[in-house]
Amino acid sequence: MTKRRLIIATLVVCMGLISCDSTSSTHTQNGYSIGSQSRVERTNSNENNRSASSVTEAKRVTQGVRATLPRFIPPAPPNFNPPKEDPRRSPIVSQPVILTGEKLVNQGGRAKSYSVNVGQDKWVSLELWGKAHKGWYGQIRKGDGEFFRLVISGMRFDLRPKRRLITCQGMQIWMGFGPQLFGGSLYVHHLDIKKHLAPLAAGMPSMGKIAVIDAGHGRDNKGTRSTFNREYEKQYTLDWAQRLKPLLEKKGWRVYLTRNGDKSMSLTERVRFADRVRASIFISLHFNAAAAKVRGLETYCIAPLGMPSHFTRGNPDPISSLLPNNPWDERSFQLAARVHNQILLKCRMPDRGVRRIRFMSVIKEQRRPAILVEGGYLSNPSESRQIDLSAYRQKLAEGIAAAL
Repeated sequence: MTKRRLIIATLVVCMGLISCDSTSSTHTQNGYSIGSQSRVERTNSNENNRSASSVTEAKRVTQGVRATLPRFIPPAPPNFNPPKEDPRRSPIVSQPVILTGEKLVNQGGRAKSYSVNVGQDKWVSLELWGKAHKGWYGQIRKGDGEFFRLVISGMRFDLRPKRRLITCQGMQIWMGFGPQLFGGSLYVHHLDIKKHLAPLAAGMPSMGKIAVIDAGHGRDNKGTRSTFNREYEKQYTLDWAQRLKPLLEKKGWRVYLTRNGDKSMSLTERVRFADRVRASIFISLHFNAAAAKVRGLETYCIAPLGMPSHFTRGNPDPISSLLPNNPWDERSFQLAARVHNQILLKCRMPDRGVRRIRFMSVIKEQRRPAILVEGGYLSNPSESRQIDLSAYRQKLAEGIAAAL
């Protein structure tokens, strides 16, 4: 009996334990299930909240972007203020340059003062100015003639007393005044130092990246006529400009042509066109005419204040009048010299020099570096035949592109 009761009691205890375990398991499972559902619901709720929040934020961002997108702003008027001077590169010590057939007569030492005043004109010692910029100066004899040479920043200048025509690396440059001898040493007018020698020694500055190429003449203004085939200048200048445009565009320039067909356009309209597109530089393309024997390349820029023009064609030459283009004297000259040099290298044509004039309205009214290129003489029988060749006009275009 006692044994039976013990067995029954044991069975009751075991059943109770089983019941407790199953209940605990059920609660645990339900707890996990509820907990999981709770976390999922919370996660979904959070994700929904985040989605809603991100949508709201996206809307805000989008609205913000839309609100800050730039409106179209019309181009500002061109900056008519004088350009800021570029920092001068440090001069390098120049070595003597004596070419074949030349003999060094002396290496200077005769200059007694840096400058000499004669009336209202100031003349600067070429020797002492050169030495101040680590240049080399000497007197050279070649054949029966003598001249003075200055080598500065890798540039070779050859000058003769009383002659306005000098050479730079063999290229012809027309100065404003003929150099003068004082005490056996050569002196150069201070304006020629400032407007010609110093800009060439300084190197080519940045000119921007917007170019206006002006095909000279057009429509009823036909220009000069070729002695070879009686074609007009306006046709050749347009072809030259159209060949130049893609060459400059490949180099990153934005290029505008004043005319892209046989269009009439006044000189004033050409200036205003360059203003509207905010041009960095202006290059006017032409071909020349004179006596039949004259031939070669000429490149023009405006004469500085106080400097006489190289020639006037019968026009007034008011040297004391400030022209709109005068604040860009140095940069126009640098552009002219660079273009002139590269065309000579490409076309191997006679060199008639970089020249200063004052009467050409299409460049004197410009408020940017501006030059006019005469790519040869249509009045010359051999040169007019060359100009008629498309390959020659392509070389003219490549010469300008190489300069820029």
